Parts: sequence; C-alpha cells; structure tokens
Amino acid sequence: MSKEKIIMFDSPEAASIQQVTGWVSRNGLFCGPGESGERAARYDGCTHRKCEVCGAVVGKHHLLCKECSDKKDDERYHAMPKKKWDGRGMIYTDHLDTYFSDMEEAEEFSEDEGIPLAGLHLIICEPQYPPLLGEDHFCDVLPEDGDTPDELLEAIHAFNETIKMCPPCSYSPGKYAVDLSVSREAQQDEEAKP
Repeated sequence: MSKEKIIMFDSPEAASIQQVTGWVSRNGLFCGPGESGERAARYDGCTHRKCEVCGAVVGKHHLLCKECSDKKDDERYHAMPKKKWDGRGMIYTDHLDTYFSDMEEAEEFSEDEGIPLAGLHLIICEPQYPPLLGEDHFCDVLPEDGDTPDELLEAIHAFNETIKMCPPCSYSPGKYAVDLSVSREAQQDEEAKP
C-alpha cells in the first residue's frame, strides 16, 4: 500500500507559471482558445451581428431581423393545422400576445389596431386545470413501506372531484390555428350553444 506524496503549499511542485493563449473580448473577458472561445469572446465584445437569414445588421441578442422574424412567424403560423373554434374558452394572438374570450372581441381589437383579422394569427387555447393528486402524493413523508392513511385518501379523492368540477384556472395557446374560413354566422351559432 503506497502513501500519497506530500507536497507543501510553498513547494515549486504545487504550482508553476504557464503562458496561456486564448480569445479575449474587448471587455477583457478571457474565453479560452479554439472556435468556441472565439465565438464567446466575439459575442461578449460585440454590440451587433448579422441576421442569420438576410445579413441585415441586428442587435447582438437577436438572430433575425424584424422582417425575417415576422416571415418565420407567418410560416410557422400558416403551417399549423386549422380548426373551427367552438366558441368556448379563449383564443390568442401570438402576434400581439393578447387573449380574447370571443370572436367579436378579436374583431374589435383587429379594427382598433388596424390589422386584418387574419393578420392576428389567432390560436385556439387549451384550458389549464390544477393537476389531480395521486394516492401516493404523500409518499415522501410516509415510512418506507407505509400506506397513505384512509383520511388522507378520502381528502385526496374529494379534492380531485372538486378539481374536476371547477372551470379552467387559465388558458394557454394550443396547437391549432383558428379556421377563419368558417362563416361569422356559424361562429355565432356555436357561441350560443350551452
């Protein structure tokens, strides 16, 4: 069995001066050698960069200029599957980060902003509910092979039933674009259904 060699703090073996080469940004940040070091130093030292699509000058925190970003957003939106909105829940414009509770509200917003309704990129929202509790919810505080007490199981079941009867807590944009080819009258008929 060998013993570890003892090296004292002030020993020449403990440390030595080495010359290091690497990229340094204009702000003095040392980023190391190689391609990744160069990229990091250039990013830290720059204020602007080129749009990755068209080459226009943009702020360093942006990959695309506004025109290319808008075009990409349009392409992404138009590639979404379309679906008739059922008139329930919420719809959302990803262009202007705004939620609407009915189509009339979206139309008024469209008029006020001077944007055609189709230009709002309306998306059908998904309702968000609190998660149901599992019977093992308290497993972290139970003994290793312990069972959840019956009183807690009853409370969990009651809590879950309450959640199932509650309306959504919120909405988030879903995966379907609103099909605007459906007539306004058909939308109103849907909205009027209970």
